[in-house]
Amino acid sequence: MLDVLQAPDYQRVKSVVRGIHAEFGITEPPVNPVEISRSKGVSVVFVEFSGEANRISGFFDFEENMIYVNKHEFPLRQTFTVAHELGHALLHQDWAASEQYKILLRDSGYDGTDVYEKEANAFAAHLLVPRFMLDKYWRGNSVESLSKLFAVSVPMIKNRLAFEYGV
Repeated sequence: MLDVLQAPDYQRVKSVVRGIHAEFGITEPPVNPVEISRSKGVSVVFVEFSGEANRISGFFDFEENMIYVNKHEFPLRQTFTVAHELGHALLHQDWAASEQYKILLRDSGYDGTDVYEKEANAFAAHLLVPRFMLDKYWRGNSVESLSKLFAVSVPMIKNRLAFEYGV
């Protein structure tokens, strides 16, 4: 029986991410979620989705232990997608195997309130742009420079700066 999460457990998410940074000796940006995924035994493949499925950024297939990523997405979006889906792979195996798991289409009216999606988003954010790295680089660098340094989108950097420093 699946224990349904009632609220995101951000401390657990951060703890798992800190463990990954330590395990892989990650101290500098950029973080490569594809390498981490593969080292954790989760395959990553870039595929072409067709028709309505082209609105999928990616998804985690628990049966194959594989992350599928839309090869036509912008590369920085692909990076976030891999990190997000790795979050599902590491945090939500039971949920991903349940009937509650749904593949979401971009712009499908998703409002970001699903507990599992919130945790996967937080996992990706903390994995790719951790506070300890932001502390080192955010002062004196533009969001564009930080975006390049961390290999993530400008909106991602803006969200992380707002979350961590209120700027």
